[in-house]
Amino acid sequence: MRRLVAVVVALGAAAVLVALVGLPLYVFPARDEPREVDAVYVIGPPTDPRMELAESMIDDGLTDTMVVSLAEAAYDAGERAKRPEAVQICEEPQDFTVYCSQPDPFTTRGEARWMRELIDENGWESVAVITTTPHLTRTRVIMERCWDGDIAYVSSGEHLDPWYWGYHYAYQSAAFVKVWLEDGC
Repeated sequence: MRRLVAVVVALGAAAVLVALVGLPLYVFPARDEPREVDAVYVIGPPTDPRMELAESMIDDGLTDTMVVSLAEAAYDAGERAKRPEAVQICEEPQDFTVYCSQPDPFTTRGEARWMRELIDENGWESVAVITTTPHLTRTRVIMERCWDGDIAYVSSGEHLDPWYWGYHYAYQSAAFVKVWLEDGC
């Protein structure tokens, strides 16, 4: 019985430690406010809150270019309903420049590489990257490996249920291990 109690206490302490370490990485990461940039980049998945924030940056005159990382699956009937804002922006004519594509690979690293290609092609000097709060820190690490220019990291402010926060803690932590094992862009 003592051994069981010791194991339970140790597991509980480990869980608390992981939660505390994750607070500055996932819950309260460094983030920027929307500001004037050459392009706003919505990385996947392009949820409605992310798309709405990008559109508001355009409406506010902060940029005239939107980049959307959109999986090809979003173009089949079942997936279209999940990403209506993104599909509309990508398929209908807009009053601003739009780039929509599925980066290869369809990962944050692939998105960073595509961003770098667009920067090189268009001569951009600044980009705002929009993603969900728990993804900001890892996004920053990966994007800065691909380009050392002016990047604003903006949280979409999406509501996340408690179970989804738990998922992000686990997913982002595992993904950070992968990032640490990879070199360069």
